[in-house]
Amino acid sequence: MSNLLNHGENPDKKRGNPDKRVEVSAATVSRSAAGFGQDTANVIPTFDVNMRLDNHARNAILSLAKTTADKRTASEMVTILIENYVSSLNPKTLDTYEELLDMLETKDSLNYKLKKH
Repeated sequence: MSNLLNHGENPDKKRGNPDKRVEVSAATVSRSAAGFGQDTANVIPTFDVNMRLDNHARNAILSLAKTTADKRTASEMVTILIENYVSSLNPKTLDTYEELLDMLETKDSLNYKLKKH
């Protein structure tokens, strides 16, 4: 009767001692490479926002995005259009643009910090 609990296993074989030898190698990762210890005070948060525009502008952006080889999103297409336009600005206008952009990015960062805590 006691052999019923063995279910046909070899009683000489010990459990917990597998016959296979397994070697495990682990790579060492620094804390900074894993993202720990970084100064998050200067990180500008990225979050989704809405922007009102008419249907024609939306259709043009979506059409441009879909006709690119990479089938980009509308957001990626707007970023490309901004980069192209900014690269054509004269130095005085570019300085003004960068100051305004920096101010708005700082505002977003401060708002994010206030909401986070």
